[in-house]
Amino acid sequence: MKNILFVERLKLKRSKLWIIYLMGPLLGVLLAYTNFFKNYNLFMNPGDNPWIEAWTQAALFMGPFVLPIMVGIYAALVCRGEHVGGGWKQLLALPIKHSDIFIGKFLTVVRMVIITMVILIIFFVGAGYVLGLKENIPIFTILGYLVRGILACLPLILLQLIISIRAKSFGIPLAVSIVFTLPAIIIANTPLGQIYPWTQPMLAMSPEDESPIQSYFLFYTLLIGSFIILLFYGVRSFMKRDTI
Repeated sequence: MKNILFVERLKLKRSKLWIIYLMGPLLGVLLAYTNFFKNYNLFMNPGDNPWIEAWTQAALFMGPFVLPIMVGIYAALVCRGEHVGGGWKQLLALPIKHSDIFIGKFLTVVRMVIITMVILIIFFVGAGYVLGLKENIPIFTILGYLVRGILACLPLILLQLIISIRAKSFGIPLAVSIVFTLPAIIIANTPLGQIYPWTQPMLAMSPEDESPIQSYFLFYTLLIGSFIILLFYGVRSFMKRDTI
């Protein structure tokens, strides 16, 4: 598995990932602080911490919009090389377990999401200080929301990876991501939002008093359940293929 992950990193070296890593979080933070300061009096009540209130906007813009589209791009990128010049045929002919190949690509996208979220928190904290947020930052609380957001991306990563493996065109998984992202903010406020992969990151990243989640036990049960089902389906379907 270590060798598979190393090879996946090598294949992505020429993809100029740093641009995507920077642009996504930068856009999310800009939208978050713009909306926060524009409606400052609406968001802030006596006793509220401005960092937490600003983070609700980061979760609002990053969770259902920017992050799911980035996941779609990442999943498409890790499969792009194999879709060119019969790459899948060559890869599947190697003495490597097909399940390891699938899991290696999944872990590669997870790594990309983690890098994105680390950059997000750096931009968020840096911009907050520059813009004059003077209260003590509850860094461990915000890091907790960040970790929850990463975990909530796992089913979406699997879903986009399955689509990207099947779709020979880079544009198809990206189009799927955009189309299903558009209604995410509306679906998030319905019972369907807890099982809709494009809204789960936002719900997980949001503070409890700002989130429409009625039952966190149910939410995380559904999250874990969907992850297990998609992982089982993804590995099983990939193992059955000799060529793609």
